[in-house]
Amino acid sequence: MVSTENDVKDLFRLDGKVAIVTGGGSGIGAQSARLLAARGAKVVVAGLGADMLGQVAAAIGDAGGKAIAVETDVLDEAAIADLVAETVAAFGGLHLVHGNAGATDPSALGGDMLIADLDPATWDKAMAVNLRGNALLAKHAIPEMLKAGGGAIVFSGSGKGAQGDVDFPAYGASKAGLASLARYIAAQYGKQGIRANVAGIGLVMTEALDANMPAEAQALMLEHHLTPTLGRAEDVARVVAFLLSEEASFITGATIPVDGGFTSHSPVYADMLRMQAATRAG
Repeated sequence: MVSTENDVKDLFRLDGKVAIVTGGGSGIGAQSARLLAARGAKVVVAGLGADMLGQVAAAIGDAGGKAIAVETDVLDEAAIADLVAETVAAFGGLHLVHGNAGATDPSALGGDMLIADLDPATWDKAMAVNLRGNALLAKHAIPEMLKAGGGAIVFSGSGKGAQGDVDFPAYGASKAGLASLARYIAAQYGKQGIRANVAGIGLVMTEALDANMPAEAQALMLEHHLTPTLGRAEDVARVVAFLLSEEASFITGATIPVDGGFTSHSPVYADMLRMQAATRAG
């Protein structure tokens, strides 16, 4: 018997799944929470800022989805344990996790410059939020995911974790650690049905960044992208939703670049384009 299109299960759908999204009050996390809910998941929007979290959860509800907001500081292991417990109490289980909380505020990044000038507190905060927080989230989420028969985890990584650069060494090193963390989770729990991956995120133009990043800087960054535009939060959310879906069931322990090709090419890519253009013009 030949299957028709209507017989084929939509593996992108997340019906019956329960998801936690940390850093869910704005930007990538908020967009991820909305998309997971739109695809059928019940979503717990977690992070700092009760008002913003509540607004995201309310917007999901208004759109016909199911979501609750749980204020959570990933620096506090007890708060993470409570987050997982509240998720299970509200929705009956846990299948999906998007670990998106990160130390990206000016106080965290402002002192993260030259290694020779490194403030240990800056280093410690980056590691505590970006790496330790996600490890603790996995620690408390995995037992519930095992009870549910398996699931998937996606961490928000960064191109800074794959390259050397002139700024943000603590941030970059912490994000590099997420790739290793995902591989360990994949190796230790893969046979029990749990996958773990990292979205290697590049420049994402949030509304705040769009308003404050000079047009000249945006143009410079765009020159080094292999796409016609810079990234948006929804570009990342679509990849996260894919990696959390059954459509990605054979992908685990991987870092998937979500950066418009920014980390995939020669460092002189934009310069070569300009040189070629000048030669053709001459």
